Amino acid sequence: MVEAEKPGMTNTSILRHSTAVVVLALGLLVGLGGWAAFAKLAGAVVATGRVVVEGNSKKIQHLSGGIVSEINVAEGDRVEAGQILLRLSATVVQANLSIIENTLAQLYSRRARLRAEIAEAPSFTVTEDLAALTSSKAAKTFIDSEQNLFNSRRNALVGMKKQLGTRKDQLGDEARGLEVQVEATDNELAIVKEDVSKTDELFKKGLVTLQRLNLLKRQLSNLEGQQGQYIAARAQTVGKLSELDLQLLQLDEDRKSEVTKDLTSIEATVAEYEERLAATRDQLDRLDIRSPIAGRIYQLSVHNINGVIQPGEVLMLVVPERDELAIEANITPRDIDQIYVGQPVTVRFTAFNQSTTPDLSAEVAVVAPDLQTDSRTGTSYYALRIKPDKAGMTHPPGGKLYPGMPAEVFIQTSERSVLSYFVKPFQDRLRKTFVQE
Repeated sequence: MVEAEKPGMTNTSILRHSTAVVVLALGLLVGLGGWAAFAKLAGAVVATGRVVVEGNSKKIQHLSGGIVSEINVAEGDRVEAGQILLRLSATVVQANLSIIENTLAQLYSRRARLRAEIAEAPSFTVTEDLAALTSSKAAKTFIDSEQNLFNSRRNALVGMKKQLGTRKDQLGDEARGLEVQVEATDNELAIVKEDVSKTDELFKKGLVTLQRLNLLKRQLSNLEGQQGQYIAARAQTVGKLSELDLQLLQLDEDRKSEVTKDLTSIEATVAEYEERLAATRDQLDRLDIRSPIAGRIYQLSVHNINGVIQPGEVLMLVVPERDELAIEANITPRDIDQIYVGQPVTVRFTAFNQSTTPDLSAEVAVVAPDLQTDSRTGTSYYALRIKPDKAGMTHPPGGKLYPGMPAEVFIQTSERSVLSYFVKPFQDRLRKTFVQE
C-alpha cells in the first residue's frame, strides 16, 4: 500500500515546487519591474579635462626667430614680469642696423643740400640729429661731402651765369654801337638827299654836269644800303640778347627741375629707410625675450646656446602663480543640450591614487557659445570651464595640482528611472521608423 502511493505523492510535490518557483519568479519580475519604473538614477555626462590657470598660461614665442646667445631660466624657475628669459644673437641685426643708419645719414645730408639748392641758399645745414644715427666722424664726412658738392654745383651755376652775362654785355655794347651807326647814317642820308635835290635842280638849269648828279645818287644809294645792314645787324644783336635772357631763365629752371626731381626721389628713399630703421630697431629690442607676466617656467624647449629657434615656435610657458586653478573640458555636440552654467560637477584627478583620493565638487562656470574644431584630429567640441571648490583646489586631498594635469569630470544631469534607460533606445528607434515611413 505504501509503495503504491509513492508516484502520486511525487507528482504532487513536483507541482507544488514548480508553482512556488513560478510565483517566486513572477514576484521577482514584478518587483524588479516596479523598481525599474520608480527607482531614480542620477545621470551624468562624462568628459576628460585638464587643470588650467584662470588667467591662462602665456606662450613665449618670437616673431622672426634667430640664434640663441643666452638662456637665463630653467624649468620651474620663478620669473617676474619683464624679466629677460632668453637673448638672441644681435650680430646680423646690428650689421643691418649700422648699414641702414649710415645710409639714412647720407640721405639726410643729400636732402639738406638739395633743399638749399632749390632755395638758392649760400650754404646748408642738416636739421636731423646725425649723431643719433652714426658716429660724429662719419656724420661730418657725409656733410662735408655734400657741402663740397653743393659748392661745386653752385660755383658751376654761377660761372655759367657769369659767362652768359659777359656775352650779354658784349652784345649790348654791340647793339648800342649799331644804334649809333644807324643814327649817323640817318644824318648822313639826310645831307646827301638834300645835295641830290639841289644838284638835280642845278642840272635842270644846266649849271652842273650829269656826272656830278649821278655821283651823288650813287653815294645816296650806298648810304641807304649801309643803313639797311646796320639795322639788320642791330635786330640780330637784339635777338641774341633775347636768346641769352631765355638761356639764363632756362638755366635756373633746368637746375630747379633737376633738383626737385632728385629731392622727390630722395624723400621716397628716406621714408623707406626710416621704416626699415624703425623695424630693425624693433627687431633689435625684441632680441631680449622677456616674460609678459610673473609666474613659473614650464615646458622649456630651448636648451642649447647657438641653437636656432624658428619664427613663431613656442619656447616655453609662463604659468601665473597667483591665479586660481580651474578645469577645462571638452563636450561632444550631442551632449551640449544637457549642459548649463551652474550645473553640479564631480571632478576626479586621475594622476592621484583613486583608492585614497576623494572626488572634488565643482560646477560649470563657462560654456563656449560656439562649436570648435581640433586642428590636429578634426574633432568638434564645445569647451567648458569648470570651477571646483576653492578650498579643494588650494589644498587638494591627493597632492599638489599643476597646470596640465589630467582630470575626469562627471557633469550631473537630471534623474531618470532605470526603466527609461532600457525603453528609450526602442522609443527612438520606433520614432525614426515612423518618420521614414
